[in-house]
Formats: sequence, C-alpha cells, structure tokens
Amino acid sequence: MGAGRLRRGFAMALAGVLLSGAASAQTKINLMYTAVSAYGAAFVAKDQGFFAKRGLDVDLTMTTNGSLIMAAIMSGSIQIGTPTPTVFLQAIDGGVDGVALAATNVVPDASQSGILAREGAGISSPADFAGKKVGVPGMGGMLHVVFSKWLQDNKVDPKRVTFVEIGFPQMSDVLRSGNVDAVVAADPFHSRILAQKTGVFVADYIRNLPPQTIASVFAASRQWAQSNPQAVKSFQEAVQEAVDFIPKNPEAAKESFARHTKLPPAIVAALPIPGIAVKMSPAQIDFWSDVMMAQGLISKKPDAAKLVWPWQGAN
Repeated sequence: MGAGRLRRGFAMALAGVLLSGAASAQTKINLMYTAVSAYGAAFVAKDQGFFAKRGLDVDLTMTTNGSLIMAAIMSGSIQIGTPTPTVFLQAIDGGVDGVALAATNVVPDASQSGILAREGAGISSPADFAGKKVGVPGMGGMLHVVFSKWLQDNKVDPKRVTFVEIGFPQMSDVLRSGNVDAVVAADPFHSRILAQKTGVFVADYIRNLPPQTIASVFAASRQWAQSNPQAVKSFQEAVQEAVDFIPKNPEAAKESFARHTKLPPAIVAALPIPGIAVKMSPAQIDFWSDVMMAQGLISKKPDAAKLVWPWQGAN
C-alpha cells in the first residue's frame, strides 16, 4: 500500500474515532417531573429527538412529590427538575443557589384545574372548607399556595384547613375512601376524578391568576448551569422546538403526554393541550414572590433577574 493510501486510511480511521467520541460525549441529564401534561415540552423533546440531536442524553424520572425536586437538584441526583415557582422560591429563600432555565407552562389555559370535593363532604363555598381536610400535591406548591390565597380572598383563614400531601395519581382513590374532604388537582387528574365521579367540582381558583402566569419552571443548580452553558443553551433550544412542534402535531404530542404521565392514551387524547410555554421573564417570578411575601412563605423578596437564566433559545 502506498504512503498516500496509508495516510488516507489513517485519516478515515481517525475521523471515525472522533465521530464516535463525539457521539459518546453527550451531556447526561436526569430530569425529574410530576405526572402532569404541563411538562409536555420535555416529553416531546425527548420523544422527537430534539434533545438528542443537540447532544443531550436526557432521562425523564417521574416523582409523586414535587416538593422533593429542589432537594434532588441540590444533591446532584438530578440535574434539572420541574418545581412550581412557589417551591422554587422557598428553596431560594432557604439558601439554595438555584436558577430557572425556562418555564414549563402558563395559566390560565384550556386545561382544567381547581378544587374537587368528595360527595357528601358538605362543601360548596369557600367558608365550607373551615375544619376540612384537603389534599394537595405538594405542601407549598403552586396549587396549595393559590388555593390558600383564594381562601384568604374569600375571608377564610387557611390555618383553619388541614392540608395533607397526596400525589396526583392517588387523589381519586383517596377521595373515594373518604380520607380527605377535597383535593386540589390539575389535568389530566382533575378531569379523571370528574369522569370517575369520585369528586365534584367546587371552584377553579386558578382562573383568578393573571394571564401568562408561569405554573412551573425547569430549574437547575447555579453551579451546574455555570459549568454546562452549552447544555443549558441546547436544553432551551430543544424545549422551544417542542413548543413549536406541539400545536402542529397535537396527536403526537398527546402520545408523549400519555407515555410519560403513564395515563391511558384515551384519557389524555380527550383533554385540551395545556398552555405550554418555555421562554420566561423575571417579572413572572416577581409575581410569585409578591404572593408568597403576602402569605409569609418567604422572608425577603429575591432579585428575580438573578434567578432567571438568560434565554438563548429561539424566540
């Protein structure tokens, strides 16, 4: 074999090694979420290959308790999680150095959410919740905090209500058993409870929130984000691509929603697509800071501009 052919052969072999190395050098991300379709941008980005084509190897891990997500982020057991703004801000107030990489969705939207009571609980108005036991998906989570605000706005002291944590998937069974008087739920579980007739609708207090209020965020530790700027940029681009994909491909999107929430596809197919949106602003965090300051849930108002990671995805 001539020297030129040897050089060409070596170059091709080296290129193969480099390409193999590039393929294996994907950034590994474990993303934790709760079983609601609001996190659909991540589900679709995973299933449609939007993460993979940008060098992100993303594993999706479902949890029944959203209150644990920030602790999992800071322990390093996950890199990105989906806390509600209220859980995120309480962690920040407690000394956690975290950042919001993107929003997950905004409310109000066409999906259903609110407070559902068991038949016979004697609940039809805000005043009826005094002395009752109410299940929430996470203590200090968005649904809990906004429900407490709704009670306050209607002259009911939230301290007169006993709150217990119940994962979304267990809410229907817990209502049926009578272990709680009511639950605060979001779709797809809200609609499922109504379909199973284990709860009756009382109020959709989420409708009182201003338009474009963020309901959850994709959060990470500041240290991880600073150490992985390209991964953050790629993540933002991938979830934005998913946002663009979903309205044009609703059936494929709902297949992903069903797969990752582990709910029957027929149930998910009948539900409206939530208001999935990922680009966010510090003003959207400020709204939640003000709500939580009013309830005494955080000790001081944080600088929202420092909590929202600069947006690098497409507009």
